[in-house]
Amino acid sequence: MPRSAPCTTSTAPEQLAADFRDAMRRVASSVTLITTRDAQGAPHGMAASAVIPVSMDPPSILVAVNRNSGLHSTLSAEGRFCVNLLASEHQPLLGAFSQSARRAERFTSDEWGDGGDALPSLASSPAAVSCEVDQRVDYGSHTLFIGRVTGVRLTCEHNAPLVWFEGAGTSIAPRAAAAAAA
Repeated sequence: MPRSAPCTTSTAPEQLAADFRDAMRRVASSVTLITTRDAQGAPHGMAASAVIPVSMDPPSILVAVNRNSGLHSTLSAEGRFCVNLLASEHQPLLGAFSQSARRAERFTSDEWGDGGDALPSLASSPAAVSCEVDQRVDYGSHTLFIGRVTGVRLTCEHNAPLVWFEGAGTSIAPRAAAAAAA
């Protein structure tokens, strides 16, 4: 494979943030909806691609939440969250969960229920992982919440996952579907 010439190379502090943002847009990431409930039982949520497994023993997951997001204060106070993995057919949900002005649209679908733990869970999501916050780390503009897994719901379907790449939602075919198409 031929080597590409660099478009830009940054070391100047004023350019690093912009170039780093562009570099991270080139990382394909699964799209999830992080959900919780406040003390009155109202659901809260946001779209996120900054979600990673931390450990299998104990099962744990990390979510990065901007401290300016509407979810941050509720998650900090309640200490519980659900990571709803999204499939390609969930792309229409991204607008409501990414834009504060559309917050009222977030939980209007009858697909939202409680996964037995009173956390909002999207019934058609390929997987939903419930967690209790075990640790928090403030870093820059975000808080990293490490959650100890308290429950997992899997669907039987292996739908094409919704992936964030170059600033937009896209999907990739599961391995079985790709092999069948070849």
